[in-house]
Amino acid sequence: MARILSDDVPRTRLPVLTYALVAAWTAMWVIQSLRPDDGNVVDSSQALACRWGMVPAHVTGAAAADPCVVLAAEHPPWIEVLTAQFLHSSWWHLLGNLVFLLVFAPSVEDRLGRVRFLPFVLGCGALAFVAEALADGSSAQPVIGGSGAVAVVLGAYIVLFPRARLHLVQAGADAPGTTRGLPAWVPIAAWVAYETVAALPGAQPGTAHWVHAAGFVLGALLARVAAAGTTGPDPPTVPWVRVAIARNQPEAEMIQGILVGAGIPAYVRRMAGFDVPDYLAGGPRDIMVPAGQALEAHALIDPLDADAGTGIP
Repeated sequence: MARILSDDVPRTRLPVLTYALVAAWTAMWVIQSLRPDDGNVVDSSQALACRWGMVPAHVTGAAAADPCVVLAAEHPPWIEVLTAQFLHSSWWHLLGNLVFLLVFAPSVEDRLGRVRFLPFVLGCGALAFVAEALADGSSAQPVIGGSGAVAVVLGAYIVLFPRARLHLVQAGADAPGTTRGLPAWVPIAAWVAYETVAALPGAQPGTAHWVHAAGFVLGALLARVAAAGTTGPDPPTVPWVRVAIARNQPEAEMIQGILVGAGIPAYVRRMAGFDVPDYLAGGPRDIMVPAGQALEAHALIDPLDADAGTGIP
């Protein structure tokens, strides 16, 4: 089944917890948006952020007289470091987090399993909020957002799937070993670089960079622990067979594109005995399709053998 803006990691289950987080974040933003923006301490959006967001001064006990701290004190600190992850400051804040969550979280959820996924993401996210409180313990400004949870997911992803690739449209996503697309570490590295620059003094005030940094580090450090005892996705149950041998990576991707465009799942693998690094694009490549669609694939690509010299087994 095709996946839009996704990775090429095979999955064994629907990412229902990821979708549940998306729904919860969106619902809470709608609730926030419906609140008056007049700053009253009863039912304004600001009061909601103070009451359910993470207020560093409340967590550290530094400034009990501030109105925002008084509202936060209605709940113990351990609650606010959890609930703060479900609130956002703007549509852009929400949408940015949703994009990263939908791209990277499904594979992490699949690897950890549904029992471990939410405790891992929200637990590490809560610890990231604690790190922010310790870094700026006198602040009475509420800190809100799912960015800490997203950072946890990114940290875990880069450890669990270091060779994964991203695709605008991933057709035949259950096919392992596809070599097309953008390496997943590239946008993650760009996110880390942006956060590093933005965290410089005066670069981007008002952003909880410690939440992002701590979340990413915790996700990366604890991913293997959280995944202990689990295994990667099971290999496809349908046998895959070779239908062509391409001379190099570009030729292999051309043939793969023809097959995928015709609705035939296909993936490219390096031919056994030719251990040439992928980035060199050298060496022959096997074109693999499900056994049940091999005849259909041959009907499409056999004419290419005569025209382009592609090897057909």
